[in-house]
Amino acid sequence: MIDQDTIFLLDPRGKLEKIPHRLYESEDLLQKLLDGYPELLVGEQIDPDDPPRWLMVQREAGIPDSEGGYDRWSIDHVLLDQHGRPTLVEVKRSTDTRIRREVVGQMLDYAANALKYWPKERIRELAANQYGGLAELEIEIRRLLKDEESDVEEFWQAVDRNLREGEMRLLFVADQIPTELRRIIEFLNEQMSRSEVLGVEIRQYERNGTRILVPRVVGQTETARQAKSTGRKKPKVERNQFLAMCDLKSTEFFESLFDEIENRRLEVNWGTTGFSVRWPSASGRKVTLGYGVVPNYYNSGQKEPIFEVFLGQLPEEENTDWLRAELMRTGYYSQHGEHTYHLSLERAPTKQARRVLAPVFEFGEQLNKPKSSG
Repeated sequence: MIDQDTIFLLDPRGKLEKIPHRLYESEDLLQKLLDGYPELLVGEQIDPDDPPRWLMVQREAGIPDSEGGYDRWSIDHVLLDQHGRPTLVEVKRSTDTRIRREVVGQMLDYAANALKYWPKERIRELAANQYGGLAELEIEIRRLLKDEESDVEEFWQAVDRNLREGEMRLLFVADQIPTELRRIIEFLNEQMSRSEVLGVEIRQYERNGTRILVPRVVGQTETARQAKSTGRKKPKVERNQFLAMCDLKSTEFFESLFDEIENRRLEVNWGTTGFSVRWPSASGRKVTLGYGVVPNYYNSGQKEPIFEVFLGQLPEEENTDWLRAELMRTGYYSQHGEHTYHLSLERAPTKQARRVLAPVFEFGEQLNKPKSSG
């Protein structure tokens, strides 16, 4: 049975007015509200200590059921929070009988296949389409992170890591969550250690053409919230911790690298998975060209930290052909994906970071020189 509750408005004159609950005319209307106002997914109720902020990735995002396959399902909304945690949202009206049990099976199908067949590049592509291009998306991500100097690529690395580790949030949204679904949500949320499963009721009340929307999170228990909130807050790695993870060759290289970075007065940003190296550019924007990542970042077989050259933050007009060719010519690097080159410390002279990264340092110096107009 649908709960036809009411809220009351007390005006400054002391008059109490009754504002009745109104059902949504369609599921599409509720989806459009979330598309335009993702803050209705009240982050303050999901985690009061660290409320998620939202970046809308796409509405009706397709999910395949095989590697390179066609989209089999379509999830109502995909969002990312400031920690790069994917959030899947399925919307149903309380009058839809599928909201009781069938929607749970749908959501688990979506989550399982998104984890397996959605690389971060796919999510980035969807989000870029949502905001009109990669440059516009980068601006939105910095707004999400509340830091104009934030390293956007580190955000995408967090997205990739969360996908690989199953760190997701699944939200069932309706004008009213029925008792049967609420019990299932509470059970899944307490049993799924890496993923968060919650319901969000968004009640609608209307008077004289003005709508009042009242969102409320259901299915959250304090035990589950504390466990998952604590698990997400990973401390940043520090230089001494990073070096302690290295064997002799790795230690020689990274110590040599840190000395060279200090000599060149480049910026090092430490994060939860390692560090990034940033170069100044003529535009005033800092550009990341290198990352050091901790063991097991890519897979359990990665026993030592890795240094990689990354070219994905460069403006489209920047010609990287020379740098790519030079990296491969040295024999020290192997290409992984479109923009990433991993350094092999088995082949490189580990005590000579200046020599190993000479093409990168030269390219970085050119970034800081004004481009000629002719």
